Amino acid sequence: MTTYAIGSVKGNYQLLMALLEKIQFDPENDCLWFAGNLVNERADSLAVLRFVKGLGKKAVTVLGDQELHLLALAEGLAEPKIGDTLEETLAAPDRDELLKWLRHRALIHHDSKLSFTLVHAGIPGEWTFSQALTFAYEVESVLVQGNHVAFFENWGQDQTRWHAKLRGWKRLNFIANAYTLMKYCNGQGKLDFHANGALACQSDGLMPWYRLPERVTANLNILFADDAHFEDDAYPGIYPLSNQGGLTALKLSATPEKISVSG
Repeated sequence: MTTYAIGSVKGNYQLLMALLEKIQFDPENDCLWFAGNLVNERADSLAVLRFVKGLGKKAVTVLGDQELHLLALAEGLAEPKIGDTLEETLAAPDRDELLKWLRHRALIHHDSKLSFTLVHAGIPGEWTFSQALTFAYEVESVLVQGNHVAFFENWGQDQTRWHAKLRGWKRLNFIANAYTLMKYCNGQGKLDFHANGALACQSDGLMPWYRLPERVTANLNILFADDAHFEDDAYPGIYPLSNQGGLTALKLSATPEKISVSG
C-alpha cells in the first residue's frame, strides 16, 4: 500500500482528479492524506467533499480553517467572506451528512509506522507531541458533541500566545487556530495571524512556526498545507504541501517523492 499526502485542494475537483490520475491512485491499495482546506476558493467544493468522504478509510483528512468556516456558516454563526464558493455545499441535499462527517475529522493525525504527522497549519513550538494530541482532542471532542454550536459562537482570533493557564473558550480558540491558521510567529512563539507570503518579505523577528528555536516537536516528520507559500529552504523534518500553481502529492516513504500537476 502506498500513502500520498496532499495539500489544500480548495474546491478544485478537476485538479485533484488530474493529480490522482498522475500518481495512478488505486483506492483498493493506496491511501490519501489530506491536509485540510478541501473546500472554498474554487467552485467544486461539494464534489471534493463527496469524493473524499466516499473514500472511507482510504482517506485521512484533518481540519483546516476553511472547514471550520464552512461549519460556522452552516450554523449561521459566521458571515460569508468575499470569494466564498460554499453556497452549493450549504444547499446540498446531503449537507447535514457532509457537515457531520467534517465535524468528526481530527486536527492532527500521526502514523507511527510511516513516521509522519499530518496537520493543516502547524504545531506550536512549546507543545510536546503528547500535548499536541491531548490539546487537539479537547477541540475535537467539542466539535463532535452537541456543544459545537457554542464553540462557533465563541470562535475568534483574540488569543495569539499559548500558556498553560488558558481555560475555556480562549484555550479552545488558541488550539483550533494554531492547528488551522498558524503560519508565522515571533521568537517567543506569539502567533501573527496576518503575516502571509514568502519568508523573505516578512518583517524582522517573524519566522515560520517550524523555525522557532528549541521547538519541542523537532523530532517529528510533520506534513502541513503550505498556504502561506513560505518559499523557504528545505528544513529537517518539515514537509510543506504546496498548492501554488497547481497541486502536489507527497509519496510517503523512506525517501519522500513529490508528484505535481499544474493548473
